Amino acid sequence: MRSAELTDTTDSVETVSISVLVPSFDPGAHFEPAIRSALRQLGPHDEIVIQDAGSTDGTQDLIAALTKTDPRVKAVIEADEGQSDALNRALARATGQWVLWLNADDVLVEGALVAIRAAVRESPGATVLTGDHQLLRAAGDVVGTYRGKPIETRTLLRRSTCASFSGSVIIRRDYLESLGGFDKHLHCTMDYSLQFRIAEAAPVQQSMPVPIGALRFHDASKSANLWRTFLVESFRLRLRYATSPAERLLGLLGTAEQLVSFLVFRIRLTPGYRRLRGALRD
Repeated sequence: MRSAELTDTTDSVETVSISVLVPSFDPGAHFEPAIRSALRQLGPHDEIVIQDAGSTDGTQDLIAALTKTDPRVKAVIEADEGQSDALNRALARATGQWVLWLNADDVLVEGALVAIRAAVRESPGATVLTGDHQLLRAAGDVVGTYRGKPIETRTLLRRSTCASFSGSVIIRRDYLESLGGFDKHLHCTMDYSLQFRIAEAAPVQQSMPVPIGALRFHDASKSANLWRTFLVESFRLRLRYATSPAERLLGLLGTAEQLVSFLVFRIRLTPGYRRLRGALRD
């Protein structure tokens, strides 16, 4: 009887299905590494759900080749109303029990899906899983690894960014749908908005002390070009979710920290800065 119970438990973990949502529009040379990083980790019940807005940089050719050779890669190419709308369209087609968001210029760290399945096994009542993340330079070399934090309102107000990187947050699909998916009125902070709603709903969360997603910073990225939009949208979200004078103060501090982080972001990517940080820590 005991062996049968163990088999049932193991089977339930092995058949946990994950949908990797990939919104894309002219991602260039970064698209293939992003998709390959997820594809080599997929189990038989997983899928990559690509929502492309009509790329003209060769991405459509790669999508056609991928969907032809692997049925787990599922793509739709059609006009959309922006990244949030693309994510919602991909979410509507997803069939996995869990949803992971992978931007078309980021990557999924090796071993990420193994860690996710382990977290599901260890905390079967969890609705949201959060992991650490890496920051990459344009060429793909790792700048550093950063700790994710539980998604809580005070943390979101005080930090200069999300509590956990969007590519390292895994959510049960039915729960994400119940939250309304992604706010298509936002151009840059749809992940921040989602995390505020998660914090407000206070679901059971499980932390994974390993990197899941890796954020690639390059000259064409939103972080490099739309930092003013990030700042304005984030400030408005902080005002919306701060419910006391103390929380509003935290929000102002978070906004100030975010502004500074944008101004020095390129410096943070340099080897000299990393060596200085390491020396100061030692």
